[in-house]
Formats: sequence, C-alpha cells, structure tokens
Amino acid sequence: MSRADDLVTIATFKNSMEASIAKGALDAAGIPAFVPGENVGVFALNRSVPPGVQAELKVRPGDLDRALAALESAGHR
Repeated sequence: MSRADDLVTIATFKNSMEASIAKGALDAAGIPAFVPGENVGVFALNRSVPPGVQAELKVRPGDLDRALAALESAGHR
C-alpha cells in the first residue's frame, strides 16, 4: 500500500468497524484499501473513532472508480 499522503478518502463511516467491513468488500474485489487506525487491535481500550470524527476508507487514486463501484455493488453506498 502507498504512503497515507498518496491515498484518497472514498467513504466515511460512523466507526472503524463499519469502515473495516467496507474495506473487506474492496479486499474481496482485489482493491487495496486502508482504514487509518484499523490496526489498533481488538483488545485496545479506545479503538473507536472519537465523537465527531468519522472513520475514513482510503484507496490509491488510480483505484478510485473501481473502489466506488465495488462499494456500491456490495451495498455500502
């Protein structure tokens, strides 16, 4: 995956779990995706996104159109 600065946000979600589920749809379609903070871990005390901040789903700019279509196909948009 590219550096975080090289990625574009394609969707935002209420929490990191929803973003991770959508990321799974992209992974299944062969599209690399990234959810900042996703790897905090299951047992972390504060693994949710702070109030007022949404979890972001990011992809490489070249994957944008395919990623949006994959999310729509999976019912995430």
